Amino acid sequence: MTQYLLLIYGQESTWAELTPDQISAEMGAYFAYTQDLQKAGAYVGANELHPVATAKTVSIETGKQKVVDGPFAETKETLGGYYLIETETLADALAWAARCPGAKFGRIEVRPVVMR
Repeated sequence: MTQYLLLIYGQESTWAELTPDQISAEMGAYFAYTQDLQKAGAYVGANELHPVATAKTVSIETGKQKVVDGPFAETKETLGGYYLIETETLADALAWAARCPGAKFGRIEVRPVVMR
């Protein structure tokens, strides 16, 4: 079994444009997706992230720590959350990524986890 991180990228503004009923429906889709992962034995963990405005990026420049607000990359789509799953094959992980509700509004990056 291999672990894969499903990184959920989308535009934060999309959520602000949804009605309360639409938000409820989307959250219901995420809850159902999580239950499906759990039933299949693929679920390892997941978390939603706070808005990108709360992010900090740390680097070392000339031997000193530098902290800047926001993500490192300037993009319209931001990392909003992730699922850590475990599957037999990459094809299985890609199939789960395609079922993720976030794929309808953004992108799901699938990355294998280095296990040591």
